[in-house]
Amino acid sequence: MQRANITASPGTERVATRRPGATLWLLRATATLHGLMVVAQPILAGVYLSGQFDALEPHSVNATLISTVSMVQLAASVLYAWPGGGRVWPAVFSLALFLAEGMQIGMGYTGNLAVHIPLGVSVVTAQIVFVVWVLRGGARRPRRPRRRALRPTAEPTSARITQTR
Repeated sequence: MQRANITASPGTERVATRRPGATLWLLRATATLHGLMVVAQPILAGVYLSGQFDALEPHSVNATLISTVSMVQLAASVLYAWPGGGRVWPAVFSLALFLAEGMQIGMGYTGNLAVHIPLGVSVVTAQIVFVVWVLRGGARRPRRPRRRALRPTAEPTSARITQTR
């Protein structure tokens, strides 16, 4: 995050922070694509469960593509956070989602539907909520600067409050 000290008057400082720009648009694009692909998964599973057994292959291929797009979303969220000046939690979220999707794929291939279905619902819900957040205005706000420990300093004479009777 770049900071520029702008002095308005003696003793007054304002800190300008960098706002996410191109990195936010990259994150928006990858998160939206990821969201669309994740929403397609239960549709493909439903087609399979309704009797079209050849629909399991597109469900499997889409799962593999989702894991690839999930890695791209993770990279985009890291770029959004550090060079872009955005918040850090989307990178942590994207990492957790990538790991959950890996587990989801494993549970699907082993046929453990007791974990596969609820985890799939959680993945779809989490990604859609993330897409809504990333497309709204809150994603444009820059990361808050770190709080530094306050050191005791001498008060300026103008800041002292004196009571007289």
